[in-house]
Formats: sequence, C-alpha cells, structure tokens
Amino acid sequence: MEVVERRVKVAVPVSPARRDWPGLLEELARQIEDGRVYNRDLLDLSDALSTVLEAYRRHPYVRSGSVDHQRQAQARQRARRNRNG
Repeated sequence: MEVVERRVKVAVPVSPARRDWPGLLEELARQIEDGRVYNRDLLDLSDALSTVLEAYRRHPYVRSGSVDHQRQAQARQRARRNRNG
C-alpha cells in the first residue's frame, strides 16, 4: 500500500463587494432581456428579488428619502457637466 499526499487548490467563489452589485444587477437585467435567463427560472428569481427589495425598503436611509435626494443631486451634477463640457 502506498499513501500519496498532494495539495489540491479548490476555487472558492468570492462574494461580490458592495460596489459590484450595481454592475451585477445591470448584467442580470441584460441577461433577462436577451433571454439568457430561462422562463422556468423567473419565479425563483422573482422571489429572490422581492426579498432584496424588502430588505432595501427597510433600510432607514431609503425610508428617509435620502436616496431620492442623492439621485436628484447626481442628476443636477450630470446636467451641469453636460452643459459645461
């Protein structure tokens, strides 16, 4: 009997960082639009998205209207840059 020892590297998926989510969600939207997400998967996806939106809406920053205020400020900044640049 011979005992062989070797190291095996196993790729572990990295959890997305907070800044990764907008791009990942945009990619998800593109895949749904392109038909790359099967109809049979849409119900599970809908449930997961509902869970995300519920958590999002429970966040105090969202409830206070700060997100809307920040979006309006960003839109004004983009408009100024477009006028000036």
